[in-house]
Amino acid sequence: MTPFTPQIQYTRLPTSSPSPSISPTSTLNSTPNPSRSSSPFQLKLKSSPLPIMSSSKRFRIRPIQAFLTISILAICLLPFLHYKREEVKGYFQSDYLKIDLSQQHIPQASGGISEHLNIPLTLEARLHYLLSKPALYQWEAELQNRHNCPFYTFSRNTYFFHDGKPEQWEKVDPTEIRRYRSKMVDYLRTVEREGGQLVWDKSMEKDVLPEDRRGIILTGGEGKTLARLKISLHMLRHVLHSTLPIEVYHFPDELQDPTERQKLETEFDVRLKEVGGKSSNGKSWHIKNSAFLASNFTEFVYMDSDNIPLVDPRTLFDSIEYKQSGSVFWADLNKDHPDNAIFRIVGKTCTDDHWPAEAGQLLFDKRGNNGLNLAILHLSNHMMTNPDLYGFLSYGDKDTFRYSFYALGLPYQQAPKIFATTGGYQTQNGESSLDFCGHSSGHQLLPFYLKPHLLVNPQSKAEANKTKTIVIQWGLTPASARHDPTYHPPPAFLHTILAKHRSNLQPSKLFSHIKRPRLDGISEPLLVRTLYEFTGDCFALTLKGPDGAPGVENSMGDGQGVDTFALRDVLGDGHVWREVKRISEEFVKINSNS
Repeated sequence: MTPFTPQIQYTRLPTSSPSPSISPTSTLNSTPNPSRSSSPFQLKLKSSPLPIMSSSKRFRIRPIQAFLTISILAICLLPFLHYKREEVKGYFQSDYLKIDLSQQHIPQASGGISEHLNIPLTLEARLHYLLSKPALYQWEAELQNRHNCPFYTFSRNTYFFHDGKPEQWEKVDPTEIRRYRSKMVDYLRTVEREGGQLVWDKSMEKDVLPEDRRGIILTGGEGKTLARLKISLHMLRHVLHSTLPIEVYHFPDELQDPTERQKLETEFDVRLKEVGGKSSNGKSWHIKNSAFLASNFTEFVYMDSDNIPLVDPRTLFDSIEYKQSGSVFWADLNKDHPDNAIFRIVGKTCTDDHWPAEAGQLLFDKRGNNGLNLAILHLSNHMMTNPDLYGFLSYGDKDTFRYSFYALGLPYQQAPKIFATTGGYQTQNGESSLDFCGHSSGHQLLPFYLKPHLLVNPQSKAEANKTKTIVIQWGLTPASARHDPTYHPPPAFLHTILAKHRSNLQPSKLFSHIKRPRLDGISEPLLVRTLYEFTGDCFALTLKGPDGAPGVENSMGDGQGVDTFALRDVLGDGHVWREVKRISEEFVKINSNS
């Protein structure tokens, strides 16, 4: 191909004053005039900096140029096509480019195997990798574990479940570790031989209507548990107007009254499901695993019977956290003990990246992790039904779900905010007080907080007699807040763990206030300064050191602190708050009835 050469314009430059009869310009193709040969002018040719194209020439775009142009435009426009129109506005806010776009305000799903190991996301590959991990003695693993999970943070040494366990954990030697791992694999093989499905696939939905593939699971069916369950159902159906299908699981000796069953089914539009295996020791945590595996729901929100929803659970399925790995767990109070033998059993180093999960509410998708989330439920069931093996390694299902993710090297997600303690200005006996006493948190507290001989830091009892504890678990992050690190989710659950064990409380002060860390992100390093403690009377949130707010006398300057808010201000003066006030009276009546 002959390259295109633009025409060049030339200019005649006079050597002396031009004569009016002489044209000042001439092109290269001009024919010289003989009569001007003796003119005092001398022709000089100068190249013009601008090419002049002939009118007969047209500008042409080569195919490769067109392709590159379209590609660049597509790359620039893809983000705008991906997000909803209202979300695109965020790109043009004046401070958009000033914030961190790495989404660090949204914790990343974690707990899985490092990608550089290239372990396929199949059950066989994950089990083979588990069996191939080194089996270590306690002394071989303790240095790294204790470095990652230091004793002096998050009350590891004062958490009652850890009391007396280090001696037992140390006895788990490499031979025992291999036995644990083999039993995990054997259990899953048995499930498969008996016709159970370990990995989710679409065939599991072939007989399930689309509207029945996502729902809510609750458990409970007798006494005060049933009375509290009705409060949760009332909130779901008549206050939040949730249209998700609801399944209520109970043991065979519960919900035997036909009238009661019919009332639940008609008033709250629920499906009652019976499962066996009631424990003789009074703890029935394993009913959750049984319910999750028996349910036809592919995706579900689980709630304890004493957990009061504050938002329609349907909205949680649209959150960024849930879509990352297909599961979300809310944080518990204490962190892991570095010497717990479970880390050597699953072949993982202790890490402070995770809080032990509180299973009073959770969000789960069996399809997650390439369908292996279903295997997580089976493996957790194995741990829950073998207390002789796992009873000294875990405190129920709140741990076994997480341990199962660790064993298969699969990531899971944590809710983005630590819980808030909820209560009011009254003592545990219902007397008015100038101090706040917590009965619950934004997530759930555990029944073990009721044991007065297991006090955490008992010398602070007088100071911490401040809150009747109920917990507020915060919600999740919507897509519209993906790039907004200032976003704080609203309350999603009001878990009444401690309050359900109190009588004679004043209803108006039961859920009146909350206390929370000012910087309450789940991965916030400064949470080490906000210590949650149960004093035997109340659930306290204590700030260690001075307030970190600017302008405060003797400020730490780190921004951390403990803030108290009226729950009415947090929820807004709407129908949810009004219903919470009404429920507080009903709740106190349930507790007062013998």
